[in-house]
Amino acid sequence: DRQPIAISGTTVRWMEFGTTPLAEPFFYHTVTRLREETPPARELETDLEAVLRVGGQHAVVPPLGFIFHISRCWSTLIANPLKLSRGSLIVSEARPITQLFLPYSDPSAYLADRWTQMRRMLLNSLFSIFAHYNSTDAKPLIIKFMSINTLCMSTIRSFWPQVPCIVVIRDPVEVIVGNLTGGGLMSYKTDPAMACEMFGWQCSPTHVENMANEEFCAKVVGQYLETALHERGENCRVVDYEDINAGKIHDIAAFFKIEFSPESDILDKVLGSYAKDPTGRRQFEDDRARKQRSATSSVRDEAKRWATPAYASLRTESA
Repeated sequence: DRQPIAISGTTVRWMEFGTTPLAEPFFYHTVTRLREETPPARELETDLEAVLRVGGQHAVVPPLGFIFHISRCWSTLIANPLKLSRGSLIVSEARPITQLFLPYSDPSAYLADRWTQMRRMLLNSLFSIFAHYNSTDAKPLIIKFMSINTLCMSTIRSFWPQVPCIVVIRDPVEVIVGNLTGGGLMSYKTDPAMACEMFGWQCSPTHVENMANEEFCAKVVGQYLETALHERGENCRVVDYEDINAGKIHDIAAFFKIEFSPESDILDKVLGSYAKDPTGRRQFEDDRARKQRSATSSVRDEAKRWATPAYASLRTESA
């Protein structure tokens, strides 16, 4: 079973997954594991048209649900348990989907208006390919986006207005503390010019480069929250990290209309595991108190300046 694993410009990279299930917390975890096997899974490259050809072998499969989030907010605590649903497939932060929403790097290949149309066709093809993963029949599909895709909610929801979605939020102070440890949002600061383009900031790359890390994280988190606040619309629910429990998972599954009735002890075991650990051995730790204690005055000031107002408005809608 060959799956697309990355899109760069007009080139698509594929990997042979065989019968490997998408059981890990993230799509890239599965890719990494297959690359580390002996022998490693075979990979090949094609042009974008190959995605359309492969996806065109199946009917268009609209996803049953979308999961948006604001980074380091434990959205994986929702995605992982949903993988216990019968017959459904949860595709978590697959790079090909994310990359189709990044600023297009080769405008000479596709004019802007043509690219918008092509992107929608490619996404429909990707959804169909994923929905038929290891099966001739389409599975109910849930797509969990990367946090950067929250900025594209308007476009995504305009393509699929009937698909229900949730937005996972968390106290911005805790989100900022989580990102300041490295990776996550901080990875975007390593390329200031790209950051300006991705976030639509009217400033110079030098300004971004010299920006304090606390301010950078707070501005990005605030932008995610503001986007969610203005673009959520109908058929969209807000879920705060503080409210995630077994009952909430059942509510979300019902909202997405997927068959979800795992044994309570199995669900508790999944919720009790560290959500980002692909081995499932590490225990989950509620880190709210620790992150609040470690938040500096600078973190709190920048959170209040850029992110807290939008979070407070969204928080009133979470239930």
